[in-house]
Amino acid sequence: MSYQVKRIDPYWMTHPMIPVGVVAGAVLALVGHQSDKAVVGIAGLIVAGISVVLAAKPVISAVLGTLGVFGGLVTFVILPQPQMVGMPIGMRFVSTILFALLYMVLMDALVLAIAFLYNLFGAGMRGIGLDIEETAGEEA
Repeated sequence: MSYQVKRIDPYWMTHPMIPVGVVAGAVLALVGHQSDKAVVGIAGLIVAGISVVLAAKPVISAVLGTLGVFGGLVTFVILPQPQMVGMPIGMRFVSTILFALLYMVLMDALVLAIAFLYNLFGAGMRGIGLDIEETAGEEA
């Protein structure tokens, strides 16, 4: 058997306003940072983050969010850094949730960028070829 993977499709919503939201949020965050207006910067980050999460398939976001929760639990609760030892346990769990959300958004953006670049460069090429051979001893 021979299969060929031609495109990677991690996109959930392909509405044209999704990329506009990502770009507008990033520009708004940069303007807020340059003008020392924290509210504008945070609003831009929220717009960009929501747009990235809406662009990716929910299963990708769920898997990456779960990995973020595990990473946050290890970092803040199970094996805390020396600076975190004095934090109350409630603040450690809040830090875990914020870490998981940030990790999910950043990794969603990375997955979408990698898929976009692969589809861009792989469109004129053959893509990834997989040759799967059935052995004599295996049964379905």
